[in-house]
Amino acid sequence: MEQRIKKVREFETAFANYLGVKYAVAVSSGTAALHAALYAAGVSHKDEVILSPLAHPETAHVIRYFDGVPIYTDIDLATGCLDPDAVRWRISGNTKAIIATHYAGRPCDMEALAKLTADKEIVIIENAAQALGAGYKGKKVGTVSSLTTFDFSHPQGVYTEIGGMVVTNSEEYYGWLRLFRDTGMMYRREELVKDEGPWHFEAQEIGFNYRLTGMQAAAGLSQLEKADAMQIQRSQIARSYYTGLAGVAGLQLPPQSNEYEPAWYSFPVLLEGEFISKRRQIVEYLLGHGIPVDVQYYPIYLHPIYLWQGHPDICTIEGPLCPRAEEFYSRVVNLPVYPGMDERKVMQIITHFKKVLGQ
Repeated sequence: MEQRIKKVREFETAFANYLGVKYAVAVSSGTAALHAALYAAGVSHKDEVILSPLAHPETAHVIRYFDGVPIYTDIDLATGCLDPDAVRWRISGNTKAIIATHYAGRPCDMEALAKLTADKEIVIIENAAQALGAGYKGKKVGTVSSLTTFDFSHPQGVYTEIGGMVVTNSEEYYGWLRLFRDTGMMYRREELVKDEGPWHFEAQEIGFNYRLTGMQAAAGLSQLEKADAMQIQRSQIARSYYTGLAGVAGLQLPPQSNEYEPAWYSFPVLLEGEFISKRRQIVEYLLGHGIPVDVQYYPIYLHPIYLWQGHPDICTIEGPLCPRAEEFYSRVVNLPVYPGMDERKVMQIITHFKKVLGQ
């Protein structure tokens, strides 16, 4: 056990130093990271949490774990990220937190979101599951907000098969995160309510066993040494896509900006015109030629469990709850980006993509 604890702490320290934050808490998965972050933020019964529907359903699951209410909010059609103007209208007296998911590794407009919450007791949690290596206005993602979560199950970046991390500069949040991760048990003698002896520990919260293993931590340490090199590789692949797909009719490429650097966990393109209705055939053609394209994400509130639960927004609203998110989903194709893709492979993907579009 001591070896496991030592290795996990080594990984946490290295990860915090890599980002330039004070604290990092390793957990067993990206879902566990979001769960722990919401716990630290104090989300509880009937608290509202604003989120984009273009995310993995686990993002809403963790809100429901606390009997909170997911408030699905529309996106910027160009980026797939939360639209701050839409968020403005979804904030209420019951809003406890905002989960800003960096879609495909592209940072949300964090400055605009921060302005919306500047005079409110609302915690912004960045879901950087696909954004390790991304930058926002000269800062690394993970250093901008009070809580940021990462997921290590994506082979495009630091990969431990499964695992996650929560980072913060708040000592208070750090304490709550560790307690929640360690099944609610307090082992530090200086924080015990009663000291029965050197063997004593206390259950001070109802937490979860969200501990990372020593082997996973060792893998994470090894991968972390390559993080910058992997980011450079992903950025080079993205540039190749921009060059190779420039001017292709029927495609809208992701916008570019000097204010942020995406992590490029995928390269999302939007189909236009007649190709929208042919998206399934296009994807099946590419998969059939060994190209691991994807479509991310089916809006969370359209999944059966959330329709069955009868969220009042979904049951009473006329028309789509988040029309831009649904349009984005209907048009997007996520092209693969992962370390190890050489220029030949990228050009092969571009060639097949153009071919299936008849160009």
